[in-house]
Amino acid sequence: MKLIADSGSTKTDWCLIDDKGVRTYFASKGMNPYNISPENIKTEIETAIITPHIENKQSKVSHLIFYGAGCSSQTKKEEMRNVFSFYFPAATIEIEHDLTGAARATCGREAGICAILGTGSNSCLYDGERITANVPALGYVLCDEGAGTNIGKVLLRSYLCHLMPQDINELFANQYPGSESDFLDRLYKGEIPNYYLASFAKFAMDNQSHPYLRWIIEEAFEKFFKHQILLYPQYSTYPINVVGSIGYLARNLFCNVAQRYGLKVNKIIQAPLEALVDFHTA
Repeated sequence: MKLIADSGSTKTDWCLIDDKGVRTYFASKGMNPYNISPENIKTEIETAIITPHIENKQSKVSHLIFYGAGCSSQTKKEEMRNVFSFYFPAATIEIEHDLTGAARATCGREAGICAILGTGSNSCLYDGERITANVPALGYVLCDEGAGTNIGKVLLRSYLCHLMPQDINELFANQYPGSESDFLDRLYKGEIPNYYLASFAKFAMDNQSHPYLRWIIEEAFEKFFKHQILLYPQYSTYPINVVGSIGYLARNLFCNVAQRYGLKVNKIIQAPLEALVDFHTA
C-alpha cells in the first residue's frame, strides 16, 4: 500500500492506494512544521488519519510520500520523517517540499516554471527532474506576493482606511462585521495571523468581476511576477504552471498578467494530489 500526501499550511490532502490500485481520499489539517508542533502533528495523525482511515493497516503501508509546506530544509524533513516513522515503521518514507510536489504535478518530467499561489506563494525553475532555482519564499511578513495573505492584507487595509468604493465597502462590512479594534485584536492577538489575513481573499475571489477587486488581484499578481518569476534566468522561454486556490480561482486574471510578460501558461490546478498519485503510480 502507498500513502501519498500533499500538505499546505491549512489543509493536507491524502490518498491511500491499496495493492489492487483502489484509491481512498481523505483530508486532515495542514502539517507545516513551522506552524504546528510535532506533538500536535502526532495528535492529528492519530485522530484524523489512523483512527478513521488506516487503523490496523499501518504495517501494510510500504511507501509514504509526503509533500509539505515548510519541508524544504533537511532539518524539517528529518523532523517529519521521525514523526511518521513512529506510526509507519515498515514504510519507506519520502519527505519532500510542497514545491517539489507542485512541480511534479504540473510539469511531470518536462522543464518549466512552477508557482504556488494559495494561502502563501512560492515558485521555482524545474528541469523535469529537480528544482534548479528557487527565489526564497520568506513568508507572509516579507513576501507572499500574489497569495491569499497578500490579497487579504491589501483588502483589510483598504477597508480599515476607508479606501474601498462604497458598494464594495458595504458588501465587505456585511460579510465581515466588526469594529476596527475587533479586526486588529484578531490579527495581532489571535493565533496564526497569516490564515486570518488569507481568509479575506475569498471576498476578492467571489467578487473579482468588480473593477476594484480585479485591480487588487492583478496588482498582487504583478508583484508576484516582478519579485519572483522575472528573477529566473531566461524566464520567458519556459511555460509557467500554477498550483493553488488563488491561482486557480483567479486564473483568467493570472493569464492576463502572464501574457503581459510574454509567458505561456500551461497548467493551472487547484490541488496537486490527483496528479501526484498519477505520477507515483505510472
